[in-house]
Formats: sequence, structure tokens, C-alpha cells
Amino acid sequence: MAGSGGPVYAAIERWEEKSLVTRELGARLRQEVAATSAAGTVRVSQYVVAATGAVVLLIAAGVFLDWAWPLMGEGARSGVLVVVGLLVHVFGVRFEVRHRWVPAALFMQTAALGLLVTAAFYSKLAWPDVSAGGVAVGIASLAVPLALAPRTLRRNVVMPAIHLCAALAFVTAFLDRATPLSSDAIVWTLDGVLVVASAVMVALLREDPAGERHPWVLNAFVSALYAGAVLVVLTADGPLGMQNRVVYPLDAWWLLVVLLTLWGIHRAPHGLRRNWFGDQLAYSVLLWIPLGFMTTLEAMNQAPWTAMVAVGGVGVAGFAYGVLHRTRKVLFTGALAFVLGVWYWAAEIGGALGVVAGLVFAAGLLFWISGRVSGWMSRTLPTGQG
Repeated sequence: MAGSGGPVYAAIERWEEKSLVTRELGARLRQEVAATSAAGTVRVSQYVVAATGAVVLLIAAGVFLDWAWPLMGEGARSGVLVVVGLLVHVFGVRFEVRHRWVPAALFMQTAALGLLVTAAFYSKLAWPDVSAGGVAVGIASLAVPLALAPRTLRRNVVMPAIHLCAALAFVTAFLDRATPLSSDAIVWTLDGVLVVASAVMVALLREDPAGERHPWVLNAFVSALYAGAVLVVLTADGPLGMQNRVVYPLDAWWLLVVLLTLWGIHRAPHGLRRNWFGDQLAYSVLLWIPLGFMTTLEAMNQAPWTAMVAVGGVGVAGFAYGVLHRTRKVLFTGALAFVLGVWYWAAEIGGALGVVAGLVFAAGLLFWISGRVSGWMSRTLPTGQG
């Protein structure tokens, strides 16, 4: 059973062999693990099927619009998008009260927000910006998140995070359709909105470190961080005109995400800790691979060895963290970053033979590390777990 049931079953068998638990207790533990695993599999399956259904719905909408679009004017097309968006959102809200329909409900509400934002921008073809119709559309766009937010914050911890990103899109539609602001001014305004929203969420997290009064804030704050990446790029490329140096502020954003993730894993109050922070750290290491290459090779125009140091260095740090804290995904992504850094450097300096030499060196280093891993980990394990 251990071979097919994973490390938990293996641990139960080991406890039975060492007489730490009885056979009867071991059997009950296996039943509990099986039930929990089955429930998790069902939940994942629901989300996969719901996501597939959302894609099929979009395909159906595309086929319908391909047939009906030529028969309607621009205003009617915008109206159809609004009506469809509202209907999908209403059904999503109604399905949310039924436990088995929660995944479908969340995807339906997300798709509805996307349709409403699309309608706001598509309406440009019917009513120009700052015209009476454009201003009306802009005000309606601003009213959507204000009207939906109160209910969303009370229902679950997922949709507020999605609504925050959607709210930025609706604010963009309002500024674009109802005001004469330039694109650069709109980007600066969105920066300010996100900074203020983030500051409010930080204040709420400090007031409620257990996450009991406002359980939705942490997820919303994380989504604000990733929305910030988009605004960092838009601000650096637009108002600041940084061109190929856009990656510098993106590097600063990446460092902020890593530091906050590490704080969340090791220093945050227990009410604000989440199991998926480790995954986020692993994905951050993975994200650094293209960022590191872009920073050293394009923005800084440096030699290949600097890319190896930048990418491979973060890989080594991730590898070391994964070993010390027994985090597999960080371990794997750190190893990948190290190998890619060495591979690029070897390919640039020596052609095929250089690649071979570089990879042989990396392989030898990894083989040596693999022989030391068990000793390192045993020194970090509590007594009795080595």
C-alpha cells in the first residue's frame, strides 16, 4: 500500500513496524487518509471540469457571436455582452450556495466579470470616449465593483481576490471612457489606486492577524501583488519610458514577492500562514530564470558568465533552501535554475564542447551534493526524525 498510497501510508507502515501504533490504529489511519485523499481528488476534479465548462461556454459564445454579430449594430453588440455577463453572474451567484456547484459558480462569476469589462471597452465603437454614452458606460463600469463588493466579501475568500483584479479593469474602463485623461495619466491613477488598496489591506491584516474577521484579505492582498506586476510593466514602459530597462522595476517587484513569501512562511502569525506559500516561493525561483537572463543580457548587456551567476546563484540559493527546509518544489526549481544557468554559459563560451564540459561539471557538483544531502537534512531534523 505504501507504494501506491504515498509517503503517508509509508509513514503509517513504519510506525507499525516500530510498534509506535497498533495494527488497528494503523488501519483506521489508512481509512482516514484514503477518505481525505478522495475528497481532495473530487474537489480538484470539480475545478478541472468547471474550468473546461467555462472554456466550452466561451467557445459557444464565440460561435453564436460569429453568427449573430453581423446582424447587430455596435450598441446592440455591447448590450448583448452586458446581458450575457449579468445572466452568467446571476447563475454563478445562485449556484454558489450549493456546495457541489462552488467551482462552477466561481468560474461563472469570473467569466461574467470578463464579459462586462469587454462590453465596456467594446462600447467605444458605439459611443466615443467622453461622449454622453461614453460617460454613462464609464460610470456604469465604476458602479459594478462597488455594487458587487459587499456581497462578495461576505461569501468566500476566493472571489474577493478575483474582484480586486477585476476592479482595476473596471476603474481603467471608467477613466478611459468617462475622462479625458491620457494613457499615462490613467496608468499613474491605477498605480495610486492599487497602492491605496494595498495599504488598506495591510492595515486590516495587522488588525486581524488571526484572519478571523476578514478571512478574504490575505488572498486579495496576494492578488494585488500580482496585479502590481502588470502595473509595474505598464508604468515603466509607458510614463517612465524605460524601454529595455523595464525589467529593473520588475526585478524589484520579484524581490518584494520573495521577501513577503519568506516572511509569510517563517515569520507571519499562524493565522496568516498558508501551505501554498511554499509553492509560491518555488514559482518565484522559476520566474527568476527568464528575469535573470533578461536583466543581465538585455538590460545590462553583460557577458554570459554574469547570467550564469545571476540565474545559477538564485538556483543554488533555492536548492539550499529546499534542502534545509525540506521543500521539494523549491529544491527542484532551484536545481533547474542552476542547470540552465550553467548550460547557457557553457553554450556561449565553448560551443558543443563547452556545453559538455559545463554540464559534466554541473552533474559532478550535483552528484557530490546528493551524497551530502542526507547528512545536512539529518542535522536540521528534530531529534528522533533523522
